[in-house]
Amino acid sequence: MSVQNGINGWAGTVLRVNLTTGSVTREDTLPKYKPYIGGMGIGYKVIWDEVPLDTEPFSEEAKVVFSVGPLTGSGVPCSGRTTITLLSNWSRGKSIVDAHMGGHIAHSIKYAGYDAIIIEGKASKPVYLKIEDDKVSLEDASHVWGTGTFNTNKVLSAECGAEFDVASIGPAGENLVSMSCMITSFGNSGGAGVGGALGAKNLKAIAIRGTGAVKIADPVEHKNLCDYMIRDLVGGNNNHNVPSRPQSWAEYTSTVKNRWQGGPGVMWGAAPDGAIDTGEQPSGQIAVAAYRATKGVFDYGDVVQQYIVKSGGCASCPVRCYSEYNVDILAEYDLPTLVSNTCVPAGSGPTSFYLKDAMHDFKDEGDSKIVLGLHGAYVMDDLGLWENYNNLGREFAWCLKNGVFEKMLPKEEFDSIPWHLMEEGDPRWLDDIMGRIARKEGEISRIGEGSYFFYKAWGLDDASKNEWGVNMYDMIGGNNNVTYNGYPKHHSSEDGWQSGLLYNVMYNRDCMVHVLTNFVRSGSPFNEVIKPVLESYFGEGCVDAPKAYTPINENKVKLAKWCFLQKQWQDSATLCDWMYPMTLSSSPARKYVGDIDLDAKYMTAVTGEEWTMDDILFSAERISNMLRGITAISFKIHENMDNLRKTHDAVPAWVFDKDPDVPAFSEGTDKMDREDWEKSLTMFYEAMGWNVDTGIPTRETLEKFDLGDMADKLEELGLI
Repeated sequence: MSVQNGINGWAGTVLRVNLTTGSVTREDTLPKYKPYIGGMGIGYKVIWDEVPLDTEPFSEEAKVVFSVGPLTGSGVPCSGRTTITLLSNWSRGKSIVDAHMGGHIAHSIKYAGYDAIIIEGKASKPVYLKIEDDKVSLEDASHVWGTGTFNTNKVLSAECGAEFDVASIGPAGENLVSMSCMITSFGNSGGAGVGGALGAKNLKAIAIRGTGAVKIADPVEHKNLCDYMIRDLVGGNNNHNVPSRPQSWAEYTSTVKNRWQGGPGVMWGAAPDGAIDTGEQPSGQIAVAAYRATKGVFDYGDVVQQYIVKSGGCASCPVRCYSEYNVDILAEYDLPTLVSNTCVPAGSGPTSFYLKDAMHDFKDEGDSKIVLGLHGAYVMDDLGLWENYNNLGREFAWCLKNGVFEKMLPKEEFDSIPWHLMEEGDPRWLDDIMGRIARKEGEISRIGEGSYFFYKAWGLDDASKNEWGVNMYDMIGGNNNVTYNGYPKHHSSEDGWQSGLLYNVMYNRDCMVHVLTNFVRSGSPFNEVIKPVLESYFGEGCVDAPKAYTPINENKVKLAKWCFLQKQWQDSATLCDWMYPMTLSSSPARKYVGDIDLDAKYMTAVTGEEWTMDDILFSAERISNMLRGITAISFKIHENMDNLRKTHDAVPAWVFDKDPDVPAFSEGTDKMDREDWEKSLTMFYEAMGWNVDTGIPTRETLEKFDLGDMADKLEELGLI
């Protein structure tokens, strides 16, 4: 059996693969890594212990850690995530980042008997890592090197066996493009530059099959909790808890555009055996949860229903947030018609590569977003390009609109680009232009270096250095950068007032924190549900209505810290951040009150140890302090910066200067106030136990979490 005897939850083994020597070794997960839970926590511990922070991200000495948590593979709903930890090759400071990949490979890692896989060294030629339980080998990948992820996954699945899960990089990763990702299944992506990190190691893919299991201490209680969650708590994608269309059982219909889009008359129109009406999906029933998301309708509107084949998703997930499509129009261009994706690559990202005037209807009014968006999603995934939460598309769009390419590209290169395909709204434009970025062809491919390095290369980070007179970070409109570090906001102050902005600036990539978005965009009425439920957890004044903000207070900071810690917990457990925690319920009988202690109940049932949410949050706070300490050290080494408050956490001007005629805290604006923001930072640092002047953890705080060695390093560098 793959799981070590006597261990509940964890598999018990960490696998280490050295690509330089070909050696494969194993070590016990516990007790060394247990304080770090799994996933992100293990990844951070490995990087901190083994990779000096002056290491160049694409060097042989760099490491990449794939890790899952104690709940993954146990059957806990929405626990099919893999965290991939590495040093950033694209954001300021070259500090620690994570990619978060869904699909089914997390379960395969666990069932093969591993909590983590550490990749180190560099192969002398293209290889892929083949794992079948305790059989681990490096196999030649020259026959798939240079091909897209979909072909690679297909070929290696056939080569290894249908029961193997495969995750691979595309040409972008092979060419060390910073905006690169890894793809598993049919569009599940892990971004953050992981494609380039693996390409630098000549590792094309991982193919893994596990025949073991996860040992559960109390299977009866585990089953009861799973049934309870799906029956009484879970809603649609992002755990939006009321339907977007009236249903006979539902007290409320969504007050905003939310992600529970299924309902009577909402069809999977291209289902193989005939159209399927998603019907009513009442709370209290388990079998209907998979019909709720029907995510394509959220992205594209009702016109997309004719193309939806079904809803797909990750292992152990009842929500099924991936709409799968058959876009038959694409056959007219000799392009693949079967596409699956969710979030940015299936929506506004690919269409950003066209001028608006070039967008045209193909068959139905307004269907250009469907045809171009879904083909673009396919192309990006096949090339292994990462869109950095659409900074890639957003920046391309700005350059296209403002004539930047004509000025910045050599004439020969500019003339070689088939601009007529873009002007005609032809989907094949995306194959050409995205292919150039993925293959690093020409000056235009600099956009694939990521915002931070791209802006520097073209002088777009300094208004005095470019003829358009802009600093792209500060620009109002067409810009979502939330710091000066090269990444955009991810449900920031526009969703979560000061609390959202606080956790947005804590990371070295877009934060991917959905905790508040799952709540405030749920569709429930604010005064009747959202405000009373959230205040019952965090106190009066912790939550603001949309665009009706109030000054910072202690309960908003309390909420911000909780959201921040929840992110580290979910990526360590490894649970889906789009669904957890269960702050709200879909049940009118529960008055829509969720169960934010559910995670601890799962940990107790799975591991057989008594876990409380305080225990979970304490472990998450340890990991959060590791993130902060590593970031401080990286910024000192690579940028010679010793104050995270003034550098890493600095917020661009547009956040404060938007809506210039409307004062902050006026109804109708989500702009922030500078003085209030500085107070927010101070209060958050105090809550975290960090130096309020620098935003760096104190020795006392680090030693509280057994991180004295990190305090020593910070002191050696003069940071504490």
